[in-house]
Amino acid sequence: MADTEFTPEVTVKEFSHTIVKPLPGAGLFERLAVLTTGYRPNVEKEQAEPSYYDYPVLKRPFWGWEIIWYFFFGGLAAGMYVIASIASLFGSRDDRVVVRTGYYLSLLALLPCTPLLIKDLGHPERFLNMLRIIKVRSPMSMGSWALFMFSLFSGVAAVIQAARDGILGKWWGARLLAALPQKLLALPGMGSAAFVAGYTGVLLSATSIPLWSRSKLMGALFITSALSTSTALISIVLRLIGAPEKVLHKLERLEWTAMLVEMTELLAFLRNSGRAARPLVGNGPGEHGATFWRFMFGGGLVLPWLLQSLFLLLGHRAEKRAAMGGGLLISLCVLVGGYFLRRTMVEAGKTSSMDARTTLWNAKR
Repeated sequence: MADTEFTPEVTVKEFSHTIVKPLPGAGLFERLAVLTTGYRPNVEKEQAEPSYYDYPVLKRPFWGWEIIWYFFFGGLAAGMYVIASIASLFGSRDDRVVVRTGYYLSLLALLPCTPLLIKDLGHPERFLNMLRIIKVRSPMSMGSWALFMFSLFSGVAAVIQAARDGILGKWWGARLLAALPQKLLALPGMGSAAFVAGYTGVLLSATSIPLWSRSKLMGALFITSALSTSTALISIVLRLIGAPEKVLHKLERLEWTAMLVEMTELLAFLRNSGRAARPLVGNGPGEHGATFWRFMFGGGLVLPWLLQSLFLLLGHRAEKRAAMGGGLLISLCVLVGGYFLRRTMVEAGKTSSMDARTTLWNAKR
């Protein structure tokens, strides 16, 4: 008799309600979730939607910390290469410090990407197998080739820069490397860098996970985030080594613009995702709204953008007085926000895959 009353349907419904539905009486984060997504949860209405005993329709993604850091470092490497190339092509003589710093940091950020990807795959040969053929319609295949090509461009650019800076010595090989057309190589390199920065978002959106696939803005969002975090890291290094104020001011304006575009894209992503964005912004158990609103949107985007706006409005002298402390704080916040964007997006995607009814709702679009 006890086995008959304790049916799988009741068990799974209770589990689903506990894990992915918002808690009653939610506070600020819940109000922000409703405001940005335009979706207000209705538990009774959603429980009436058809499903197979509320069992998950999709397999839970197995991605761990390796992919999160791979996304973060890959975006940094690509963004810094783009910024360094723009400074090389259009910058002044003072901007050469941005070129030098950007190319070196791009290569350093790229170094852990392949080991992280191989560790996530489990076996090195799996990465090599993805390079055997080119599948244009496969984000993983195109991403693997883009990472490989970008690694070549980044490595060559850093070596040329090292030769021009005298790091490789004065022998004939170093002089030959220094004579290579760095600006000419920058153009195709920027294309591969932009692809690497955005393909991770496209890779997520190509899945069936509701959070990732509902909106098509994920690739653009990741590209803009790569630019903002890359500008922040370059700014930190240049402040510490005492770069010219004009150069830092250009980077601050670029950082401000990138954060504004990123904020706009993120809000558009949440509005387009609607119900599917609940695991990312919601306040219920299993949802990641508290981390997202505190460390990504609030502390990693809105706060540094407001501070940067204040410094730019106050003028150059006020900015000079606050350059070291305020500038470093802003850039550090942006870096933290870029990391938590990728972390909460990956972790919330796992929660999203377990919501059977939202998955079926998303499939009807």
